[in-house]
Amino acid sequence: MIRKLDEEGTDMVINTMKAVVHPWQCDAMGHMNVRYYTAIFDDASGHLLSAIAPTWEQSPTSELGWADVRHVVDFKEEAKWGRLLNINSTVTKVGRTSLTFRHTMSGPAGEIHATMEIVTVMFDLKLRKPVVLPDDFRQAAERLAVSDAGATS
Repeated sequence: MIRKLDEEGTDMVINTMKAVVHPWQCDAMGHMNVRYYTAIFDDASGHLLSAIAPTWEQSPTSELGWADVRHVVDFKEEAKWGRLLNINSTVTKVGRTSLTFRHTMSGPAGEIHATMEIVTVMFDLKLRKPVVLPDDFRQAAERLAVSDAGATS
């Protein structure tokens, strides 16, 4: 895989979310319950998708949306209450009708708590079927992509 790097030589990422683990999000073992990881990653997805396709959500009559078709979560290290969280996101693949991206949830010292890979499809809400990504959305996603391989697959 070819990695796109910024001027300092680091991977292109977008900070899509900052959060804190609240006590009410924790389970009997004292760490954040898995359902809250998903909620935080979902919020981060909204920020990433608005960076790629800012116009799709501006109209209440828009007939386009996003349909997530795959989520893969890897839990690395427990996040306990009071932990500050930072979510960084990268586009890893731009398909004909879909985007694949990865969120990384880390703590203040850079320790990784979890990652989530998501495949989402541009979806016609009226026809209830996938549609080809508009050119401006595709170009924005490709600018953010960390992989040049197969950008149109």
